[in-house]
Amino acid sequence: MQAQGLFSRFLRRTALLAAGVALSAPAWALDMGQLMQNMGQYKERTGRFVETRHMKVLDKPLRSSGEVRYVAPQLFEKKTVEPAAELLRVDGDALRVERGGKTYNVRLSSQPQAAAFVDVIVGLLTGDAGKLERSYDYELKGTAKKWTLAMVPKDARMKAIISKVIASGDKEQVRTIEYQQADGDRSVMVIEPLAKR
Repeated sequence: MQAQGLFSRFLRRTALLAAGVALSAPAWALDMGQLMQNMGQYKERTGRFVETRHMKVLDKPLRSSGEVRYVAPQLFEKKTVEPAAELLRVDGDALRVERGGKTYNVRLSSQPQAAAFVDVIVGLLTGDAGKLERSYDYELKGTAKKWTLAMVPKDARMKAIISKVIASGDKEQVRTIEYQQADGDRSVMVIEPLAKR
């Protein structure tokens, strides 16, 4: 009888503990709405990046570095300083690339594949889940302190180029963005903490 009572108390305590864990789990988990709210709370961000491209046809990865800048609500610039100067500027629907003394202007609405590339970083910095959802199916893991967002292109033509994009960070900081190409090549951009205003 005493053993039965001890067993019953053990079961009750186990059930209470399990219920407590279940109730506390959402406090630790991170959902997309919370991540986007954290990301989109700043009007301006600036920082530095180092990008490494791993290509099967090359013995060594290609490395570039420079600065990134975001100004709400829709301006993003990626300014490569080394090994050669290049400017990628997104202002709403307008994409401008300056490279080798030439300038290229594109409307992202007319180039969905280019838009899908841009949507990742601009969508994250603006905290715009809709921009990400337009081009990607995604899976968010982790907590507010350390999160990973894996994105797979929805468009079959895009998927033939990019198989997956993985962004990771902590709190409202994007730390890395990795583009995994369908042909096995990949690029990883590491972003130093972005100054916020």
